[in-house]
Amino acid sequence: MTTCRLQSGFTLIELMIVVAIIGILATIAIPQYQIYIAKTQATRVINELGQLRMTVEECLQTGKTVIGLGTDDCDPRSTASNLIVGGSQVGVVLPNNTGVAQISNPLILATSITATISTQVNASLTGETVVWQRDDAGSWSCSSSIKSIYLPSSCIHNASL
Repeated sequence: MTTCRLQSGFTLIELMIVVAIIGILATIAIPQYQIYIAKTQATRVINELGQLRMTVEECLQTGKTVIGLGTDDCDPRSTASNLIVGGSQVGVVLPNNTGVAQISNPLILATSITATISTQVNASLTGETVVWQRDDAGSWSCSSSIKSIYLPSSCIHNASL
């Protein structure tokens, strides 16, 4: 009389194949995820700076050319961010590990908004610079020392920053 044994579970070779497939997928997915994170952080910094353009325009149109909190000064209304470094331009104490964008002071027609990226981001962005530049005609353009792979289409790479 012969007995039949039913197979239960996976063989060692099947498990090794599954582990190899997971390893291959991980070697592709992890670097792509890091690029995605860096792109997201770069876009966030560019957008945070871009929001300050309206403040600059308002100040220029009302004749306020000095950054400050006085009645005749331009209040930059900058919000502290953990992605950039830079002290307050109006003497406000910032929370630890945060910074604000720097608006050129005094404000002129060809003014700029600048930020340096902090160490609390993807390592490929640390220390890079983002600049929104206004020309005399009132047009804004974004340039950055961040590698172009991480930049949104609204900003161009400029290695000299």
